[in-house]
Amino acid sequence: MTADVRTYKVKSMPKATLTAGLIGIYAILLCPFIIVVPKSDIGYWIDRLLQLISIVLWIGLHIKKNHPIKSEHRPFAYGVHLWWIILITITFLRVPKLQFTQVYYWLTVWNILLLAELYWQKDYVRHLNALAILLSFLVYLSTVLYILFPEGLWFDDEWIGAGDKARYLFGNYNQTGVISLIALMVSGAYTLQTGRGYMNMMMLSLVSIGTVIAMGSMTSTVGILIVVAYFFLRKIIKHPFLWIGAFLFVYVAFFAVVVWSGNDIQNWPALAGFVENVLGKNSTFTMRIYLWLESVVMILDSPWTGYGVQGVEWMVDNIGGSGPHNLWLMILLVGGVVLCGLFIGIIACIFVSAAKRNSSQSAYAVVCICVILLMSLFEAYHFICTFAMLIIAYYVCVTKYDKKKKKAVAAVSDETKSKQQAEL
Repeated sequence: MTADVRTYKVKSMPKATLTAGLIGIYAILLCPFIIVVPKSDIGYWIDRLLQLISIVLWIGLHIKKNHPIKSEHRPFAYGVHLWWIILITITFLRVPKLQFTQVYYWLTVWNILLLAELYWQKDYVRHLNALAILLSFLVYLSTVLYILFPEGLWFDDEWIGAGDKARYLFGNYNQTGVISLIALMVSGAYTLQTGRGYMNMMMLSLVSIGTVIAMGSMTSTVGILIVVAYFFLRKIIKHPFLWIGAFLFVYVAFFAVVVWSGNDIQNWPALAGFVENVLGKNSTFTMRIYLWLESVVMILDSPWTGYGVQGVEWMVDNIGGSGPHNLWLMILLVGGVVLCGLFIGIIACIFVSAAKRNSSQSAYAVVCICVILLMSLFEAYHFICTFAMLIIAYYVCVTKYDKKKKKAVAAVSDETKSKQQAEL
């Protein structure tokens, strides 16, 4: 008599549970830098807890990691790590104290890089879906809270810089614009890859545009309109990378002639009309030009390595405002030509990868990067938000997803499960 031996396999995690887990992981990594709350003892300990979880996640991902970074991804990944190492080193030398905050920022970026490198190739769409759900939900929540509390959720009475002290879910109106843009980039990439989520893209587009218009952020409004227009009209836009090249030429010229040199835009009527009528700013870009000129003076005093990450008080004392309101000037201030050159190299990796891939997803990702660069001429967003967007854009450009192969694998998996259930 032979024994009836049956083989039982451990059931795989349900798809919904796996997606929910990814949403939780990305929320832990990103929400501390997206959601702005007033300082409190409870908030302090919540931050410490999230930092501890990030450290545990970092350790877990390194234990899981059993293969080196792919050779074609190394220039981008190593460039990102080197950027943060140099920033932390310069800051430590300029402000000689333990820079745990900057190390934590680097750790967060490192975690996002590890997740992308280890899992996006295997389950690319699920990660995009998780990010799209999380960021879309946050944008919708921000809009609902803005409708309920149009004057602000709270007021930052300790703020010593210029601008309104009212704070919303993402901070001020400029931060609301950039988070909406990141949500549109991720949701759009997911829709282009899978053909699903068009309804969410339409709703997210309308909500994002309506919110930034209501808040009075014309720069964010123009940026989001460009992204939305490209997404829905991409099929009739021929040779997008030629348009992107033209944009970069104008972008560099504007930075050199206006931002760096401080020239009056009234000398160029077309540019003055665009700035005043479209962006809703005056010829001084709402007094930004004076901050830019003071920032350039400081940069020229320490051009190669900058001054490291300084507090708002230092910025107010040295350039007359809470910051230079320009991404490139901010990078030059904190890390000089060295850090700025590395940042250009990181962006170049994305553009080169997108050009090689030459797909609708990669073109859309690069358009989103161009828009954030455009918006960053007038604002300097949190480095975590900036690098999160760069990392997502890069892996959207380099990750290949075969729909037919995925469907075939799913069909075989379903057939195998059916046979196992029949045997039982």
